Amino acid sequence: MKGSIRRITELFDGNSKHLLIPVYQRNYDWKLKHCARLFDDLVDITRQDRETHFFGAIVGHPEDSFTYVVIDGQQRLTTSSLLMLALVHSLEDGSVASKDANLAAKIRDSYLVLKDKYEAVKFKLKPVKNDNDAYSRLLRGDTPIESSTITANYRYFRERIAGGELDGDDIWEAIFRLQVMALDLEKQDDPQRIFESINSTGLELSEADKIRNVVLMHQPSHEQEDLYENYWNRIEKAVEYRTDWFIRFYLVAKTGKTPRQDGVYEAFRDYQKNAKASTRDILSEMRDYAEYSHELNSASTGIGSADKRLRRFNMVKHDVTLPLTMPLLGEVKAGTVSPEDFTEVVTILDSYLFRRFICGVPTQSLNRIFATLYSEIHRVRGEGERFSDALTYSLRRRTTSGRFPTDDEFKESFATRNLYSIKGENRSYLFECLENNWSNDTHDIARALEGQSISIEHIMPQTLTSAWRQDLGADAEEIHATWCNRIGNLTVTGYNSSYSNSAFADKKKRENGFDASLYRLNALLKSSDVWTVTELEERTRALTAIALKYWPLPSTDFEPYVPPLPSVPMGDDESFTNRTIVSFEYGDTRKTVASWKVAYVEVIRLLVDEHREEIFAYASESNDLTVVDDSYEIPSWESLVVPGLTLMTASSTRSKLAVLRKLFNHLEIDTDDLVFTLRNTETTGLEETVDEPGPYAELTKFLPRMVELSSTAVTDEETRDLRTEFTNAFAGFTVANPQAALPGKNLPDLETEAFIEKATTDDILAALSMMFQVEGLMPQFHRLIASGTVVRWLTMLTSNPLEVGDGRRVSTGNRDDTGSPAAVALAPQWQGLIDATVSDDEKQLVIELAAADLPVPTVGYETHGGEVVDFAWSDSRVGVLLDPDDYTANTLSEAGWTLCPPNAAQIAAALQNGVI
Repeated sequence: MKGSIRRITELFDGNSKHLLIPVYQRNYDWKLKHCARLFDDLVDITRQDRETHFFGAIVGHPEDSFTYVVIDGQQRLTTSSLLMLALVHSLEDGSVASKDANLAAKIRDSYLVLKDKYEAVKFKLKPVKNDNDAYSRLLRGDTPIESSTITANYRYFRERIAGGELDGDDIWEAIFRLQVMALDLEKQDDPQRIFESINSTGLELSEADKIRNVVLMHQPSHEQEDLYENYWNRIEKAVEYRTDWFIRFYLVAKTGKTPRQDGVYEAFRDYQKNAKASTRDILSEMRDYAEYSHELNSASTGIGSADKRLRRFNMVKHDVTLPLTMPLLGEVKAGTVSPEDFTEVVTILDSYLFRRFICGVPTQSLNRIFATLYSEIHRVRGEGERFSDALTYSLRRRTTSGRFPTDDEFKESFATRNLYSIKGENRSYLFECLENNWSNDTHDIARALEGQSISIEHIMPQTLTSAWRQDLGADAEEIHATWCNRIGNLTVTGYNSSYSNSAFADKKKRENGFDASLYRLNALLKSSDVWTVTELEERTRALTAIALKYWPLPSTDFEPYVPPLPSVPMGDDESFTNRTIVSFEYGDTRKTVASWKVAYVEVIRLLVDEHREEIFAYASESNDLTVVDDSYEIPSWESLVVPGLTLMTASSTRSKLAVLRKLFNHLEIDTDDLVFTLRNTETTGLEETVDEPGPYAELTKFLPRMVELSSTAVTDEETRDLRTEFTNAFAGFTVANPQAALPGKNLPDLETEAFIEKATTDDILAALSMMFQVEGLMPQFHRLIASGTVVRWLTMLTSNPLEVGDGRRVSTGNRDDTGSPAAVALAPQWQGLIDATVSDDEKQLVIELAAADLPVPTVGYETHGGEVVDFAWSDSRVGVLLDPDDYTANTLSEAGWTLCPPNAAQIAAALQNGVI
C-alpha cells in the first residue's frame, strides 16, 4: 500500500477516471450536522487563510487505468462531490458570484463528469437505496428524489452557498485546500482484507485520550510535563481513571448539555473553542471538579452531617446530580454556601430522587433537569439567600416527569408498591435507611445484605401454608396477593432459611426469632401475637411515618425576582392547550419559536434529518404528512417541511401534538425526548394572542428567554447559544449604517431610559445593529442581555406603533388598481392580526373589525374541547369560522358559542347582544 498527502480534488481529476463505490460499502449517511461542520471548516480556512486543512483518509484500489475503487472514505468523497455540484449550480443560476465566468464549467468538466460523448457521471455511488440515482438526477437536473440523504445534503449546501458567507472563488479555493491521506492498494494487497482491517473493532482511543492529546500536543515539552503531572495526572487519580465519565459530567456542569458518551471529545473541543480561559485554567478547574467528585462519591467532604447522609445516598448510583453538586461543593469551599446549607441540599436531593423512585416517575428527564439546575439556581438566588431554599423552589415548581412527589403520592406508593422485586442496591438502601434513619446507634444493614449474612424476609411467607391460610381467614389468597411484597410485610433477618414458611408464632418464639431480633425494623413484630391485615396496616403506617420523616417534602417561601420558564416534556398525554410556547429542545438542538405552528414544522424537520427515508415512507401511508412533487402549490393550511414533504398546520395545538406523538412512536423515539419551554402562565403581559404576532415576531419571540437570563449572575456560557440564535435571526433586520440612523449617539447612550422610552422601532433596530457592529471588537451582547437592556429594546418592538412611510403597511377596506387591499398603518395589536392572517379576505375582515372599533380577537383560538375558532372573542363566546363544517359548528353551538359570518356589523351585534 502506498500513501501520500493529496488535495481531495486530485482524486476527482482525470478525464477518464471513474470513481466506483463497491456494493459492500455502507450506505451514504452523513447528516446535515456533518455537512454543516464541513462548510464551517471552509469558512475557517478562508477567514484564517489556512494553506491546507486535513480532511481524513481515503483508501482506494486502482482497478485499472480508468477505475478507482473506493475501499474506505466514500462518505467524504460523496459529500465533497455534492459540495462541488452545489457550487456549480449556484454559479450557474447566479446564487453566488465568481470572477471567473467559466468556473462552473471547469469544475463540472474536470471533477464531476467523464469526458466522453455521453457525459456519463464520473462519481458512481453505491447502487442501493437510490444513492446513485439520486446523485445522477441532481447532476442531470432531473426531478430530485427528495427522500434521499444525497438530495437533502445537496440542498443544504445550496442554502449555505446562497447565504453569502463566502463568494464562489472563496468556496472553490477552500475546497482546493482540503487534503486527505490517500492510500492506494498495490497488486499484492487484498482489498477485502484491507477493508476488514480498517473496519475491525480494534482498541480505539478513548474520548479522554483524544482530549489529553489535544490539550497537551501543541504545548512546549516543559509545559506538557507540568500540565500532565500537576493537572491531568491528578484528575485521573481523583476519578480513579474513569476520565471519560468525569469529563462528560464536567462538560454538563459547564455547558448545560449532556454529550453522548462517544461525543465527549467533540463537546470538549467546542467548549474549549468558546471558553475565554487558557488551557491551564481549564485544566485547573477540571482538577478541582475531579477532586470534588471524589469527595462526593467517597462521602469525604469534611462536613460530618453531609457525609453521613452521602454515605447512604451513594449506595444508589446518583451520578446524574454531579453537575449540581460539584460546583456547589466548590461554593462551600469558597465560603459562599454554608456547610449547613450544603447538608440540607444533600437531604433534598436524597428525598427528591428516592420519592421519584418509589412513585415510579420516569428517570429520562433527570439528565436534562440536573444539566441546568445549578445555573438556574445561581441566577435566581439573591445575596444572602440559602441555596437549599432556591433548590426547593426549583424542584417543587416542576410538573409531570420532573415533579417532586407530594406526601399523598409518596405515602400511597410507599405503602402499596412491590418493594421486594426492586434492584438490590435500592433494596439495601431502603432497609438501611428505615433501620437506622437519624439514629447514632446503627446497624450496617447494607453491608450485611451485600455479604449475605442477612436477607430480606417475608413475614407472611411467599408461599402460604394451611396454617397461614387459617390465620388469615377466608380472604387469605386475596390478602396474600395484595400484601406479600409490600413494605408492611418485609423485614430483615439473618435466619431466613430457618424461618422458611413457618407460622408467625413460630417465627416469633423460636431461637433467633423475631422476639430476639436487635433490629428496630422488627419492633412491632415483638408486640404482635398474630399477623393479619390489621398488623400489616399498622406496620405500614409506622414505616411510612419513618419514610416521610427521613425523605421529607421540603417547603420554602422563596420567590425569585424573575421566575424561570417551565420546561415540560411532550410525553404521551400532557395537554398544552392554550399554553404559549417559547422554545423546544430535541437532542442537541434548542430552537426559539414564535408559535406552536413553527415548532411543529421545525421538530419534524429535525426528525427528517435523522430518519429521512422512514418518514417519507410513513408519509406515503399516513394522512398526517403528504409527499408532493415540485409542481405542488402549497395551500394556506399546509406548510413545507422539506422539499417534497408538506404538513397540515391549520390545526389545534392538541392535533399537532397528536401527530408528533404518533410519529415519535412510529420511529420508536421516547416522547419525553422532546421538551417544550413555555411562558409562565402568570406572566400575562407576555402571553401571545395570535399564532405569529407582529412584524418583529422573529425578534420578539426571544423576549421570554432574554427576561429569564437578565441577571448579573448569568454566565457567558449560559447566553452563548441564545446569542448565536438571535444573531442569525437579526440578519434580516440589520440597519446598514446605524450611526446615520442615530446621529451623535454611541452604544452607552442607547442603553439609557431616556433613549428607550422615546425610541421608535427604527431606532431600536439601529441600536441592535450598532451593538452587533461593535461586537467583533468589544463584545457587548452578553452584558446587555444580563443587564436587561436587550429586554427593554425588544419590548419596544412589541409596543411601538408602526410609522407610516417608514414602517410596514397593512390592508384597508379600499382596493388598489391591482385589486389588492390598499395600504394604511394600524395600531400594533391589529397589525399583529394582519401578520397572523394569510388570505386577502382575512386581512379585509381584520381591517373592518379595527374600523368598527371592536375588541381585538384571538386568531386560531383553541377551545378546551380542541375545536379551533378562526377569530374568537372567548370571554363572550363569539367567534368566526372561515371554512365551517357542520360537526365543528354544532359542537361549538352546543358549547354556548355564537358563530358569525365574516362580517364586522354582525359580529358587533353579537358582541353587544349575545346573539345574531
